[in-house]
Amino acid sequence: MELTKAEKIVLVSMVTDCIGVEALIELCGKETVSKLDTLAIDLAGNTTPNEMNEIGPSVVKKLVDSILEDELPTRLEGGE
Repeated sequence: MELTKAEKIVLVSMVTDCIGVEALIELCGKETVSKLDTLAIDLAGNTTPNEMNEIGPSVVKKLVDSILEDELPTRLEGGE
């Protein structure tokens, strides 16, 4: 599964919404979060609202498909 830069940024934003900015800063450092914020602002400024609305569902679908693809060979082999 390959995520686009926009999908990666949106995914991190989704996770940040869940864990909070403080937790992300603790995990990655203030400078890194600041750089990510700049990238997110740039992405939002260069992406139409319709495109932004499509990115979230796209990344979730890719993740789900990837999980299921990883699981399928195991199930076919009889393992769990």
